[in-house]
Amino acid sequence: MSDNLGARSTIAFGWALGGQFSNQIIGFVITLVLARLLTPEEFGLASLVMVVNLFGQIFIDAGISSGLIRKKELNNTELSSFFFLNIFVGLLLMFLVYVTSAYIALLFESESLRPLLQLSSLQFFISSLGLMPMIFLKRDINFRFLSQLDVGINVSSGIITILLAYGGFGVYSLIFRSIISGILNASFLWRQTSWRPSWVFSYESIKPTLNYSTGILGLEIVGTLFDNFSTILIGKVFSVSTVGIYNRAANTRGLVLKNFGPLFNKVFFPVLSKIQDDEVRLQSYYLKAIQMVSLLVVFAMAMLFLFSDTLIYYLYGKQWMGSAPMLKILAIAGLVLPISNINLNLFMVKGKSRFLMGFTMGKNIFGTVVMLVAIKFGMTYFLYSLVCIAYIFFFLNIFVVYKKLNFPIQPQITAFTSKLIPALILVSLIELFILPNEVSLTYTLLIAPIFSSLYFVIVFLIDKELYFLIKNMITPKFIQLKAKLSRLF
Repeated sequence: MSDNLGARSTIAFGWALGGQFSNQIIGFVITLVLARLLTPEEFGLASLVMVVNLFGQIFIDAGISSGLIRKKELNNTELSSFFFLNIFVGLLLMFLVYVTSAYIALLFESESLRPLLQLSSLQFFISSLGLMPMIFLKRDINFRFLSQLDVGINVSSGIITILLAYGGFGVYSLIFRSIISGILNASFLWRQTSWRPSWVFSYESIKPTLNYSTGILGLEIVGTLFDNFSTILIGKVFSVSTVGIYNRAANTRGLVLKNFGPLFNKVFFPVLSKIQDDEVRLQSYYLKAIQMVSLLVVFAMAMLFLFSDTLIYYLYGKQWMGSAPMLKILAIAGLVLPISNINLNLFMVKGKSRFLMGFTMGKNIFGTVVMLVAIKFGMTYFLYSLVCIAYIFFFLNIFVVYKKLNFPIQPQITAFTSKLIPALILVSLIELFILPNEVSLTYTLLIAPIFSSLYFVIVFLIDKELYFLIKNMITPKFIQLKAKLSRLF
């Protein structure tokens, strides 16, 4: 990697990370407002529309963006051919969703879904317009513009959505948000890009990239289906309102997991890649990654478990209290999800992507069968089945890391349990003897700092090496910050 590319990559990473955090915060604030203007049923309807849109978006990209970004040389015939192919796919998806909207609404026994799907189908055509300029900007590693654009669109579309919801547009305000975002996104992307398509189409020119992207398309279909299968099942078996309540709980947990998991993977993947041939150092860094992720995720999930009632009540309002017990159960599953992602990243580091593909598909098929069985016994059993799936996958990942990469099992489990056991004891004591049964902000404000202090003190007493590792990482940053502040004042 040249120095110039290295510097650009570092800047791009910074912008991508900053954009991700900014969008998380903005999205969270907008959701807080909308949760008080819209009902769980309206959010449930929007969630089902979103699942359909997610599948459509997979076919619009179809792995083409990855194929074009990795190619060293591109010609105008190939780019123009892909542009027109994407437009055709976008129009085809729009037509298919429009004509099948009645059947999808019938599947979920909700006639209200039909007009929402028909309106939302416009997004497929709009998204297809913005794909090619997006690819150009990513090839140029222009994440500064892309992050600024994401934040700008998030803010503007969020404000419009709130105004529409306040004006009584109900669930349509959420659908309009997606359409407005798509129009703004495509408009600004084309404004930033000088390339324009020619009137030419050649299948031969796009065939090699299509061959490459087929595998990615298959993986994305399986992954998206599994990730959204719980929403589809709940929508089919229970009410649309239950979908809204469940997604509120899942999204609240996701505020933590979507940041911890991708953030650590972004940082550790390149680090582990550089030392992939040094087995001793690789194992050492891998265990440190599990320790650090466990420390933060166990703490965050314990807080969600303890204070789910208070969080849901004060963040979203009384009408969302059905999400609180769901959040409690989902937090138990959330303890191990980011660690499983690190396990799997290790196979990518070692270049075992083909094994990873088969292993992941096998697990997803197993998880789908478990969910299909559990849903018949009711919502609570279904949620606990998600917990079982998460822990089976967690232990399976540790086992295959041992079998395929020869990393011992015990240190992997100890790195996690040394953080879990203190939290488990503290949470049990607080739940049994201290926390009241009703929502109490006073108790939450009193107990949360006590739990936090005790948890970190106990964990660092057990694992002093981790304490010094974090101290050595943080101390130089504090010294730099102190120096900067001294110069300012």
